[in-house]
Amino acid sequence: MAPRESSNWRPAWASRRVIIAAAAAIALAAGGTATGLAVHHPAGHGHAGSSKARLAAASCSGPAGAAYVAVAGYQAFDAVNTANCDLVQQYNVGDGEVPNTGTSDTNYDSTDEGVTMYGDTLYFADTGNDTVAVINAANLNVDNYSNPAETLIHVGFNPQDLAVTPDGSQVWVADTGPQTGQPSLGGISVISTATDTVTSRLSLPTDPREIAFSPSGSTAYVTTSQGLYVIKTATLKVVAVIPGLGNPEGVAVAPNGTVYVTNTVQSLVDVISAAANRVARTIKVGQMPWQLVISSDGSKVYVADGDSNAISVIATASDRVTDTMSDPGDPVSVALTPDGSQLWVGGLTSGIVTVFDTSSDSLVGSFNVGYGGEANAGDGEEPTGIVLTTTPTPGS
Repeated sequence: MAPRESSNWRPAWASRRVIIAAAAAIALAAGGTATGLAVHHPAGHGHAGSSKARLAAASCSGPAGAAYVAVAGYQAFDAVNTANCDLVQQYNVGDGEVPNTGTSDTNYDSTDEGVTMYGDTLYFADTGNDTVAVINAANLNVDNYSNPAETLIHVGFNPQDLAVTPDGSQVWVADTGPQTGQPSLGGISVISTATDTVTSRLSLPTDPREIAFSPSGSTAYVTTSQGLYVIKTATLKVVAVIPGLGNPEGVAVAPNGTVYVTNTVQSLVDVISAAANRVARTIKVGQMPWQLVISSDGSKVYVADGDSNAISVIATASDRVTDTMSDPGDPVSVALTPDGSQLWVGGLTSGIVTVFDTSSDSLVGSFNVGYGGEANAGDGEEPTGIVLTTTPTPGS
């Protein structure tokens, strides 16, 4: 979620992107040395904090499994036990060795804004280092916060988001591009999961943000400041650009192929007909809708309305908002447990993950990201991405 290149975007849009991108700027300004954003001891990345963050109860109950939360402001990710919301460990991510020193010193300078998962493998978009970090979650060690067996893949400028194709063979990376100057150097990097190498790249004249695939995997949908790009995955060819979507950010595809896109300027969700590649209808939601997620049966869409401090619940049968759940703290990231019973929501400014029961749209728990779950533990950590799996993380 890097800041925009153009000077004519709305202030709320720009401010949100700057908040998240600030972590990358601070890390890079350190010149490759360890900064105050990371502390190298396995017991915990502690924060002194401020009085601004609200305290969340570090508890919940839920299905067995694990949540992996990308905390872009702290160059790390949290491994959480979904059964009780306990933080198992906070691991560094994307931090390579300092070059040309003859030592094994580490740069604490990454910014993992996006995360996706396939099987046991985690993929993080490391915006600060222009890399994708690949980590086998099965090999995580609760006694080692430095990510054993991490692979770093160099991609394009400022990777913001990434997604795995339905068959698991590729990871597509949204390289947002440098934040000043024209033309944009944005594009899509395609990684082979078999070799962990970039096998192809599609240059775009704009800034890709989020990626979603059709159920068959034959089509990719990419949000950009120019609209929604529709790309054939087999040929890497752009077949359509759908304009007029109001600086879209989030994109998700229902099982029937219908595409849902967050229109941040007009506080809408645009419903796209995949057959016609055009807007079929619009749904009014809260202010600054960001990420969204669709239930596995396609019956509901959950939208993080950051500036309204709320989650909109949309019934796809009517394409209307049927409920609104309050969630103070600027919610931006959303994910569903594999069984669909819970919605996990990351608050950008609160540093809190909130858990809702999807059967009743009721709050069932919350916790501060960062170590200990104490007040202010999540200050500045910015949970910008969440993935959930049924496999418990080692050490749970």
